Amino acid sequence: MFLPAAVFMTVGDCANDGYGRSCVMFGSVLAALIGVAGSGYCFIVSALALNKGPYCLTSLGWMYPFQDSNGRYLTDPDSWFVCLSPAHVVVWNVTLFSILLVLSGMEVIICVIQVINALLSCLCGSCCSKENYSMNA
Repeated sequence: MFLPAAVFMTVGDCANDGYGRSCVMFGSVLAALIGVAGSGYCFIVSALALNKGPYCLTSLGWMYPFQDSNGRYLTDPDSWFVCLSPAHVVVWNVTLFSILLVLSGMEVIICVIQVINALLSCLCGSCCSKENYSMNA
């Protein structure tokens, strides 16, 4: 949170000096790239957590019982009874990391669109903003 906050504070300072719109768009691109990095990290961690499965108590002790299944346990709910404690830990794990996976994937898409939008606005906006329009032709 500190890095995006610093970017947005810097963007506010840039808008007040002579650079104006291009500095604000650069700050927007930088913040969106930070968003892509953060959401990409969340996406990877969620995918790996779903693949590995939860840490739970089994008849053999505390372990990752689905670690070597390559995520096949996700399609076989009958195997979830291997986890004795905590109750419903597999359902909790699958639900939590599936939601995080979907939301981080959406965030990556939104941030990439923002990067493209800000870059196009920065590049095309600077050439179009210098034109003078007059009603007296």
